[in-house]
Amino acid sequence: MAEYKLKAQTEAFWRDEYQVSEGDLDLITGHILEAGKPQPLEELAALIIKHYLQQEKEAVSRQLGGGRIYRPVDRYQVGEELVFSVLDYAVGRVVDVRPGHNPKYGEFEVIKVAFDDGAQEREFAAGFDHPHPLNRPVEELLRQGREDLGEDDLVRMFEHYVAAKLEFALQENKEFVQFDGRWFLQELLPEIHVGYLNLAEAVIYEAGRPVTAREMLQDLELEATGSEEAQLFALNRALKEDERFDNVGTPDEPIWYLRALEPAAVFERPFVHQVAFRALGGEYIGLTMLDLVEEIGDELDDVETMIQRELTEFRFEVNFPHLYAGTMPAVQQFLWRLPEKGSSHFPITLIDAGTDQRFEVWVVPAEKYICGLEDWYASVGMYVGGQVTLAATEDPEVFTISITPVRSRRSEWVRSASVNEGRLVLQMQRATIPLRCDRNMLLDIPDRESILELMRQANEGNMPLSELLLLAFEELAKLSSRGTVHAKSLYSVVNLFRRAGAVPIFAELTRSACFDPVGDGFWAYDPALRGKVYHTPEEMRERPLSSRGDLIKDQVIQYLGR
Repeated sequence: MAEYKLKAQTEAFWRDEYQVSEGDLDLITGHILEAGKPQPLEELAALIIKHYLQQEKEAVSRQLGGGRIYRPVDRYQVGEELVFSVLDYAVGRVVDVRPGHNPKYGEFEVIKVAFDDGAQEREFAAGFDHPHPLNRPVEELLRQGREDLGEDDLVRMFEHYVAAKLEFALQENKEFVQFDGRWFLQELLPEIHVGYLNLAEAVIYEAGRPVTAREMLQDLELEATGSEEAQLFALNRALKEDERFDNVGTPDEPIWYLRALEPAAVFERPFVHQVAFRALGGEYIGLTMLDLVEEIGDELDDVETMIQRELTEFRFEVNFPHLYAGTMPAVQQFLWRLPEKGSSHFPITLIDAGTDQRFEVWVVPAEKYICGLEDWYASVGMYVGGQVTLAATEDPEVFTISITPVRSRRSEWVRSASVNEGRLVLQMQRATIPLRCDRNMLLDIPDRESILELMRQANEGNMPLSELLLLAFEELAKLSSRGTVHAKSLYSVVNLFRRAGAVPIFAELTRSACFDPVGDGFWAYDPALRGKVYHTPEEMRERPLSSRGDLIKDQVIQYLGR
């Protein structure tokens, strides 16, 4: 026979039978009143489990006080009261005794028992002096569950069943209120009216940074109702329900800011960042292209196979979508450095290494970008192709950000992008570039809104990458005396049409027979081979359809991350 357990010690009871009662809600009410502060749902569930265990143990003790534990080996008389350990310690009285016989065991007695709870009468063996699971010492039969499992063990095993049912019951009861998993009594909450919330808004405006509810209490001067814990609970709950405020901390430690002060990209991905082409992992690209992917630092080139590295410096080259939206990449290696947050976005501080000016920007991990860089980009005169470095500090939420200024501010010839009758036009124009840029990425874009409209058309037309690559190559090749184009230039220009990572672009170059690598990252184009593709890494390296004498055979590998 399996060792008997109290009902409250069994999974079946809490999973299938248990329902929240009015008595349970009264128990919770008393507990909250005594504590005087909000209580976590898990603690309330544990309270109920321990209460049921205690009640059942006390009930068993009362039953045992007036009866004898039934064992088949013992003999009994009519009228004697018995307690049956195997039947949830049910109590019954012997109403009849008769002889019994079994060919295997011989003579014994059979007793008939009527139970106090009105259950049907049952018969049991008595005077049965043979091996039987219940013919054990009485102290063993009285053990209530496994001795190696204490109350805390049982709570850990069953609290998730109770918590789910309890949460539903509390939500249905207007006497209870909750904030981020903690429950309190409505009658104990101080009133947080709109005047207090308006003052909280002013406190955040004046601070110019996210503020905790505890900090706000010093200025709000709430009525002295209840404990400080109750005041904080009420204030946090009211702030959560007001659309002006945004929790940028964690559920356990909320920190409040104003949505009006946060960049729009915190709440919605900007149109220029609507991803058309990203790295999936396993794309075939030339081995030398890995360095170009690293230099560009596009977040769309992150793949799941990337190995975590402890980096303290992060570099990237600005593309048009990031410059237009005031964003920058938040590659996986960078995100791994940040403290774990419970919110969908949170602020960090960037310190300009040249001026020591501080900029509050916002990390949006799900979108893998940082937004709010418009002011910094403007302060350094950023261009497409600008080279940026982030460096970690001792504070995990503070980074230095830097560019390399150019010593000479002379005007120079650079590629300029414009739109004429719905098509992209590149031409050489003079401009003064104030910072170091990658010359292959560099673009001057006097009218950014016209490029935005070009992107809208390309996205609406769902233009494929192969077509975009040809458009970009043909426009760039016009400005080259050799008719060749650098791979990073193609990346920069393709991102004027649709948002694309470097790896998908480089993979398209590698597989397309009409393009040939000619060294130093430059590619040539043969219109006669347009539409033909190579299928194996060997073909992509050898490029058997090419007739170029300056062909560079680059080893082709599968991209597995940086």
